[in-house]
Amino acid sequence: MKQVATGVNGLDTVLEGGFLRPSIVLIAGTAGTGKTTFVMQSLFNAAKNEELCMYITALSEPIAMINNFMSRFSFYNISLLGKGNVKYVPIDIEIIHKGREAIIKEMERNIETIKPDRIVIDPVNVFAYGLDEGSQRQFYYDFFASIKGWNSLVLLTGEFTEDELVKSTLGYLVDGIIYISNEPFYGQNIRYLNVLKMRGQDFYGGKHSCKITKDGFVVYPRLHASVRKSILNERVSTGINGLDRMTGGGFIRGSSILISGSSGTGKTTMGTQFIVDGLLKKEPGIIVSFEEDTEQILENSKMFGWNLKEFENKNLLEIISPIESDVYELAIQIEETIGKIKARRLLLDGTGRLQRMLPQYTQFPEYMGGIINIMKNKNITAIYTNESSNLTGAIQLTGTGISPYMDTIILLRYLEIKSEMRKAISVLKMRGSNHDKEIREVVINEKGVEIKLPFSGYSGILSGSPTKTPSEAFVEAFKK
Repeated sequence: MKQVATGVNGLDTVLEGGFLRPSIVLIAGTAGTGKTTFVMQSLFNAAKNEELCMYITALSEPIAMINNFMSRFSFYNISLLGKGNVKYVPIDIEIIHKGREAIIKEMERNIETIKPDRIVIDPVNVFAYGLDEGSQRQFYYDFFASIKGWNSLVLLTGEFTEDELVKSTLGYLVDGIIYISNEPFYGQNIRYLNVLKMRGQDFYGGKHSCKITKDGFVVYPRLHASVRKSILNERVSTGINGLDRMTGGGFIRGSSILISGSSGTGKTTMGTQFIVDGLLKKEPGIIVSFEEDTEQILENSKMFGWNLKEFENKNLLEIISPIESDVYELAIQIEETIGKIKARRLLLDGTGRLQRMLPQYTQFPEYMGGIINIMKNKNITAIYTNESSNLTGAIQLTGTGISPYMDTIILLRYLEIKSEMRKAISVLKMRGSNHDKEIREVVINEKGVEIKLPFSGYSGILSGSPTKTPSEAFVEAFKK
């Protein structure tokens, strides 16, 4: 057996290398899920790599019609048909009416002549239409006995619901099953690909989101944790006056930092200031914002004297505003952008909105753990922001279960002192480092964020309504 590329973007990762040849793989799903596009893409990309390929169909569509449907995809090259790398074999309706022996004989006649490496039969279940259950079973047994002798990778398409697939004879005769589905999600349909079985090889199970683009079928594999290769014992400046001292000399290179606070406390400004500090030191950075679009980020930064457009033009900064992106497509986009600009720092602004974009089958801590793992493996220092619901009072960092994945947690919150709203900052934890335990005042001015002196004369600061300590209250009483 030989492992060969699937020809479908992202699927080799899911199958840990590709399809096995010889083997029989069923691509199943209901109408409109993209089965024909999937197998055509696999076929034509294999043909480009000098495989001999055959497309067998019972739909008797003229080649001009197939060319019309497929020509919009970049993988489709009609010259491969003329060159002979792809053979189009329609099974006439007269042969189908003659029964299973005639169908199998016609296929074998063409296969013996061409000896293809990869064969597509699209769709397979049309050959068994009209047969009773016993006759269908017999047809598939005879058919698969014949296929086993072809020594090819055979891709079958079949129109099935998941329930029908479980009951189908095809389900246990094939070596592999890939099920494609269309599922509603916030007013739109999202495609998912699920490898249900693949004999003789490992694969990443579960649902993987996918799309049909101008390049054809694209699979976005789910994130999987991997072992971190190295840890750098190096400090990274925060770029914020006073915060380096609070964090014992800056963040640790490759660490994950959560900044949590209610609206307006300065989370985005702190994160952007950290990115700008890196840009000024020729450390490329990425801003992924669920809160603002690119133009708004560029405009808001000007009030602090930061010309982010200049850094974009120098290929030091990339801003991603994933308004409608699939979350796994986003993960791949971030990873590709890291490679493109050789990023060293990341700001992911708005984890709450990111959570609302997740499909139902994905747990948010699992997804964020995957993103954080990617950043750590690349030694990228990353800030993640979270908006807490309470302005004052009881503290809830995220309520989403991602805090354990964070190396450093910084809390921002409002205080009411003498009928004035002020802001406070505290470093709640910092793995592998000592840090300031005091609660300090934070201000936002024309230069960005600055950390001021501690609220040393007050107690109950984290409640949002601090009171003077007894000693301070005593002194103040005598001043009067």
